[in-house]
Amino acid sequence: MSMRPRSGIVGVSALAFVVVLGGLTALRAWNLEPPTHVQSLVVDAGAVVVVAGVASHVARGERVGTRIGEGLVLAFGPCLGFAVNLFVPVSTMESPLWVAYPLVAGAVLALAVGGFGAAVGYAVRVVKARKTSDSAS
Repeated sequence: MSMRPRSGIVGVSALAFVVVLGGLTALRAWNLEPPTHVQSLVVDAGAVVVVAGVASHVARGERVGTRIGEGLVLAFGPCLGFAVNLFVPVSTMESPLWVAYPLVAGAVLALAVGGFGAAVGYAVRVVKARKTSDSAS
C-alpha cells in the first residue's frame, strides 16, 4: 500500500486549518453569520467529513499505531482552525493566556474527532482483513 509521507499529512492538516479558519473568519468579517441551526449543521457536517477522512486514512494504513497518530494530526488542522475562530474573539478579553484556549480546545477536539475516526477506520480495516482471510480459505 502506498503511504503518504508525514510531511504530506502535516501539509493536508495545515491546509485544512487555513481553509477552516479563513472561511469562518471571512463569514464573520462580512457579517454573513448564518442562523444558529445552520451553523450547527455546518459544524456537524464538517465533523463528519473529518471523521470520514481520518477513518479512510487509518483503514488504508499498514502500521496501525502510526496511521492512528497521523489521523489525529489530520484532525488537528480543521479542529484548531475552528477553535481559533471560536475562542480568540472572546478569550482575548478574558486573560493574557488567551493563546491556551484555542490550542487546548483544538487538541481536545482533534483527539475526540480524530480518535473516533481512527476507531472507525481500524474497525473497517479489521473487517476487510477478516473478509479477505475468509475468502482465501
